[in-house]
Amino acid sequence: MKRLLLFAATCAVALFVAAPSFAATGVTLFGTATQEANDVKIVSDFSDTATTNDSGGVDIAVPSGTTFSSLTALSAQFQLQTGDCGGGSPRFQVNVGGHNVFVYLGPSPSFTGCAAATWIDSGNLVGTSDACRVDTSQFTGGKQCSTWAEAVTLLGSQAVTGIQFAVDGGWKQTGKVQTVLVRSITVNGTTYSLTQETTPPPTTGKVNPAKFCKALRTKMGSAAFNELWGTNTNAKNGFGKCVSTVAHARNAGKTEQQITDALTSCVAKGLKGGPLGACVAARDGVAATQTEAQERKSAQAGSKKKQHGQSATKKGHGKKK
Repeated sequence: MKRLLLFAATCAVALFVAAPSFAATGVTLFGTATQEANDVKIVSDFSDTATTNDSGGVDIAVPSGTTFSSLTALSAQFQLQTGDCGGGSPRFQVNVGGHNVFVYLGPSPSFTGCAAATWIDSGNLVGTSDACRVDTSQFTGGKQCSTWAEAVTLLGSQAVTGIQFAVDGGWKQTGKVQTVLVRSITVNGTTYSLTQETTPPPTTGKVNPAKFCKALRTKMGSAAFNELWGTNTNAKNGFGKCVSTVAHARNAGKTEQQITDALTSCVAKGLKGGPLGACVAARDGVAATQTEAQERKSAQAGSKKKQHGQSATKKGHGKKK
């Protein structure tokens, strides 16, 4: 249990290592978690004490204002590839006030005996009456063996700042290795599909340009969005240009994905405002997202070319004389 609590504390202070981007937004991999084609693979390996390959997981961003009592759904589809459930893993960690509520996966009451190489649907763990499914021992008045209702009574009004799907039970396994695959996680009304998206989404009836552009503006901020899309003096026509571009794109899904991937890369650099918009424009490969600086340079080049042409015409005309 001491090792489990140490890993939990590490997660609570958000020492996450970003992994390659994948289909779900609002999700970050940390520790040993790696993206595969159809799932995320997480390894807890204590077979060699010289390595640090002992824990990892998936971190889910939680909307501001979420309280413990407002959680209505918490579930996962997972598979044990090596080892068994046990050692407090796999589990959900609900972050509250710098501590964690642990919600254990696997069959009650031992939370061991998970079928090997078989996809398991945990079902909705919110409201579970399983004895000891929930652990609130990190909180004053909490206990290691608790039900969901008891946890709500203790922490219901307190803010939830994050949720993790965590794996660190290798120490408890016969071979000291626990390997877990997870392909989807559901928190309240959102299901996060943890599959690598390798093809652009279909365009017929699937792409809503206005919704995409609105979400993009919210995520980037107005300054960055206007730098990316705006073409008039105050760049206020950015939204209309964004909607028009996506709506008329030959493959709108691909266009959206290019912009989204570029934004993810630029945000990782810590950019904001105009520099963020310029970075996305330089990386997304979409012609319509030239920045104002690019447009001015292009316009100046066009003007010089035109002037050069006029000068050449006049010189030629003079020679003819």
